[in-house]
Amino acid sequence: MRTQILISLVLWARTALAVAPLVDLGYAKYSGRVVGDGTTQWLGIRYAAPPLGRLRFTAPQRPLNTSGIQDATKFGPICLPCSPTDWTMKPSTHFTVDEDCLYVNVFAPSNASSSSPSLLPVMFFIQGGGFGSNSNANYNGSDLARKGNMIVVSMNYRVGPFGFLQSEELDKEGGLNAGIRDQILALEWVRENVGKFGGNASHVVLNGDSAGAMSLVILMTSPIIIATQPPLFIGAISESVFETSLTTLAQGSQKYACLLSATSCRNTTTTTIPESLASISRSISTDSLSCLRTLNATALQTNCSFGPHFDGNLITKTATEAFESGQYVKVPSIFGATTEEGAKDMGTQFINSTAEANAVFKTKFPGLTNASIDALDRMYLGGNGSWPVFANDGKLWRPMSNAVTEFGPVCLDRYFQNIFAKDGVPSWTYNYAVLDPENEAKGYGAYHTVEIHATWGPNNTDGNPPKSYLPSSSNAPIVSTIQHYWISFIAHLDPNTARLASAPAWGPWNAGADVAGQRLFVRTNETRMQDMPAEQVRRCEALGGLVRAAERGGGADVEVVWDG
Repeated sequence: MRTQILISLVLWARTALAVAPLVDLGYAKYSGRVVGDGTTQWLGIRYAAPPLGRLRFTAPQRPLNTSGIQDATKFGPICLPCSPTDWTMKPSTHFTVDEDCLYVNVFAPSNASSSSPSLLPVMFFIQGGGFGSNSNANYNGSDLARKGNMIVVSMNYRVGPFGFLQSEELDKEGGLNAGIRDQILALEWVRENVGKFGGNASHVVLNGDSAGAMSLVILMTSPIIIATQPPLFIGAISESVFETSLTTLAQGSQKYACLLSATSCRNTTTTTIPESLASISRSISTDSLSCLRTLNATALQTNCSFGPHFDGNLITKTATEAFESGQYVKVPSIFGATTEEGAKDMGTQFINSTAEANAVFKTKFPGLTNASIDALDRMYLGGNGSWPVFANDGKLWRPMSNAVTEFGPVCLDRYFQNIFAKDGVPSWTYNYAVLDPENEAKGYGAYHTVEIHATWGPNNTDGNPPKSYLPSSSNAPIVSTIQHYWISFIAHLDPNTARLASAPAWGPWNAGADVAGQRLFVRTNETRMQDMPAEQVRRCEALGGLVRAAERGGGADVEVVWDG
C-alpha cells in the first residue's frame, strides 16, 4: 500500500511539474498546443525583432517586449528566397513566406519538466537551401521529440540578399553574414529559454542538412563561437554538407552592384570614384543602401547570388584552413553523405558531351588548367562508358553526378573525418545508399539530402518523401534505424548507446589503424560497416587541393594529377 502511494505521489509530482502550454519568456508569453500524441508544440515564436525597414540586412536584434498572450499554435512565415522563381514562392498549404520570418519552433514531450534534474537533451535544426531559400520549411519534430524523449528546436534564418549582402556600410554596421548571425542569436535564445520548455541548455546538439550542414561547419570554425562560454552546443550532425565559396568584400561588392542594377536603386551609386572623393563615395553608397531598405521586399528577389563571406570577425578563414590549424569547436560529430549527391537538381542531368562536362568543371573551378580538366575527364568520364543511361537524360549524367558527389560531401566529409581522427575527436560517418524503386527508375538514386526523410520520418517533412519510406512500405524499417542512431547521438553523443537492437554497431571513422576510413553503409536490410573504396580514396586524395580551393572560388593554383 505504501509503495502504491509513493508511486502515485511520484506520478502526480511529475504531472504537476510538466511544462504547461503557456510559457512566459519574459519578453512575451506564448501559448502552445498539446497535440495529443504525447507531445506539445510551440510554433512561430519570435527569437528576434522583425528584420524590416532600418533592420533590413543588419545583424538580428533581440525581440521587443510584447503584451498579452501570443498564439504559438501555427508556424510563422519562412524567409523570402533569393530568387522570385524559387520553389518556396509557389502557393503552398505547408508554409507562407515573408521578410518578417525570424521564428523558432519547439517540440517537446508533454510530460517534459522544467525542473533541473529532468531537463532533456536538445536537437537544434538548421535547414538547408543553398543559402538562397529555407528549403526544409516547417518540419514536424513531434515524432523525434516523443521517440527520443528530447526537445527539438527548428528555426528560420535570412537567405539571399536579406541574409548575406556585403558592402562597406553594412560592415561598419556589423551587418555582414546576417543569416549566420540569425543562427547564433537563435542558439543564444535556446540557451536562455529552452529550460522553460524542459530542455537542457547545456546539452544542445546541432543538426543541419546541405547549407544547414555548411552553417554547422561555419559555426564550428567561427572565432566568436569558439570563444563563447559556456558552449552553445556540445555535438553536431552534418547531413550532406556542400561547401560554399566564401567571398571577400571586393567580390561581395560586385554582388551588391548586381542587386542595384536589378532594382530602381541602380542610379543611387556609381562604379568608379576617385580616391579624393572617398567621402562622397561613402555618401552615395550609403544612399544606395538606404534606397534598398525602402523597396518592397519582393523587389530584392533577383538572379544575383549571395552567400556567406569573409568578414574578419565571424568568418576569418575557410573551414578547411580552420580545421587544418586546429581552430574549431572540438565536439563529437556525425558527418555523412548519400551515394548520388550530384544526381538531382545539381545541373548535371542533361550533360551529353565532354565539352558540356568541362563547362561544369570550369564553372565550379574557374581557375582550372587544361591539364587539370583533362585529369578530371579521365577520372570521371574515362573507361568504357558502362554507367547507366536514362531516357531523355544526358548520357554523361551519372558520371558527372559522381563527380559532383565527390567534389562535395564525400571528399569533404573524409577531409573533416581525418582531422577529427588526428585530433582525437570522436566522429562517425555514413554512406546513405537506400534504394527507392521510383528514384532508381528515374536515375536519381539516393539523391542529395534524401536521408532527411528518414531522420525526421516521411510524414513529418515537406509532403514529398520517397513513397517507399512510408509506413508498411519497403524502406519503412530504415526510418526507425536511422532515427534511433540520431536519437542515441543526441542523448549520449554516441550513435550506439540507444540504437535499435537489430542495428549494427556503428564504428568511428578510425576504429583502429587497420580499419581507418570505415563508415556505416546504410541500406534497408543491408546496413553494415564498410571500408571507403580504394579508388574513391585515390580520387579524394587527388581532389584534396581543389576541394580546399573551392572555398575561395578558385582552383587557379591547384593542379589535379591523375594517373589512372
